[in-house]
Amino acid sequence: MKALQIKTFGKPTMVPELIESDPPEPATGQVLVALEAAPINPSDLLLIRGRYGHRPALPAALGTEGVGRIVSLGSAVDPVRMGERVLILPTLAHGTWQDQIAIDESDVVPVDPAADVLQLAMLGVNPLTADLLLRGFVDLPPGAWVGQTGANSAVGRYVIALAKRAGVRTLNVVRRPEAGAELLESGDAVVVSGPDLDEQVRNALGDERLSLLLDPIAGDVIAELVPWLARGGTLVSYGGMSGAPVVVAPADIIFRDLHVRGFWQKHWVDTTPRDEMAAAYAPLAALVADGTLRAPVAATYPLEQHQDALAHATKTGGAGKVLFAW
Repeated sequence: MKALQIKTFGKPTMVPELIESDPPEPATGQVLVALEAAPINPSDLLLIRGRYGHRPALPAALGTEGVGRIVSLGSAVDPVRMGERVLILPTLAHGTWQDQIAIDESDVVPVDPAADVLQLAMLGVNPLTADLLLRGFVDLPPGAWVGQTGANSAVGRYVIALAKRAGVRTLNVVRRPEAGAELLESGDAVVVSGPDLDEQVRNALGDERLSLLLDPIAGDVIAELVPWLARGGTLVSYGGMSGAPVVVAPADIIFRDLHVRGFWQKHWVDTTPRDEMAAAYAPLAALVADGTLRAPVAATYPLEQHQDALAHATKTGGAGKVLFAW
């Protein structure tokens, strides 16, 4: 069996190692899953570098999420589960960049066996993040405005689709005009970060204001967008791709009662009972299966080409997800 692991933190194209081992045997209450697809997320790259909020003990298996088929059962597992296609929950307790994984049956969720396997493989992290961002911080009535930076990312695209289903409007900030043109078909308003950003936002919102601002980028663009939050509005930071701080003027927090929150999916995973997690994933899995929720795929690679895959994943710039596929 092949698996990717790290023995030290460092450059994603250098430190992961492909190792060979005997296939695992499922223990009591476990299932053995043969992986079909597993994405490379920005958080995976940060973990490899040692810059993520979670630092595993070394050596560490890699990969946060994925989808596969149950090929063997431990004792006390219902035989009906044999052959089931399942999503591996992103607990960070198990690596998914490997041929097979023995895992507690409570850590896998059944998914549609006929759906697009690559789209299903991306269900664990980004669609759920988008869903929790939209419903976990502000009660958004139909017609409310949600702003987001990084709108052409996978999470950003899921936010647009889920907001549209809820009757919520989105103001989508991108860094390149060509990315904006692609989103115009699905987003309510698209603006391009630059010197005239404030004017673009004014033209899009008029006299209305944002109830919620979602940010995976950080940096000066937040200072430009925060004044467009309504009094009592909320900014949620869930990433820092620019490497810059989140910039919010004290006057906005003090005089307009703005709320600044952080979101890390691992906190939700660590504190949510497994039955509630399964219930949260079920409707999202259905939307992935029917094509409502989709993210672009840049490329797929076998594990043996992990250096090429990881190099590609560091350069996609929101153009699509890179996945390992079996």
